[in-house]
Amino acid sequence: MKMKASFTVEAAGVMAAVMFVIMILISQAFRLRAETVGKFSVHEDVEQTRHLVENAEKKEIVRSRTGSGWQAEIEAQVFRPENFLRKWSLAEDEP
Repeated sequence: MKMKASFTVEAAGVMAAVMFVIMILISQAFRLRAETVGKFSVHEDVEQTRHLVENAEKKEIVRSRTGSGWQAEIEAQVFRPENFLRKWSLAEDEP
């Protein structure tokens, strides 16, 4: 089976374009994964820190991180269960 040379040149051009698109898709997938993992690690850090006893005097916890093309800043109030329990006990006393 013989082909004209123009078909092989066109096929090489199409393959180059297909490979370029695949390369871009893979790099974007890795970037999105890195951004997601980074934001989740910031959120996990905030959640663990806000429950520590050492931070009982603080009002809120703020953490931020930056990566390649992304930035995350999360702030949360310090977890104080005693305040909630006080409010709950006051609400129970009212008729």
